[in-house]
Amino acid sequence: MRTLLTASILGLVLAVGGCSKADQQKTQADTRSTAQDVKKTGGGAGQEVKSDAQKLGADIKASAAKSGNDLKAIARDPEVKKAAGELKGSLKDLGKAVKAASKKSKDENATSSDEQKQ
Repeated sequence: MRTLLTASILGLVLAVGGCSKADQQKTQADTRSTAQDVKKTGGGAGQEVKSDAQKLGADIKASAAKSGNDLKAIARDPEVKKAAGELKGSLKDLGKAVKAASKKSKDENATSSDEQKQ
């Protein structure tokens, strides 16, 4: 943006060198006006981006709160609690079965080793 503005001003200066005093003053006024317009437009765009970011943040916050409330409602559901209890029981049974199988395998390996030594 600065490069464009600098190039425009440089071109303007070169063009103004061959103009009358009245033309130079008009060109300078036009340049100032254009610079002010660019500044206003840039500032306005920055404000729009900031405003949009704030709106997006508020939307995300509202969605997160709604999702949290939905999850709480699901967790309170009797069927979900029942399924969670069944899952917990199944996991305990699985743990016991794995532990027993591991012990059995260890005992069999120890017995095999003892037989091979004899």
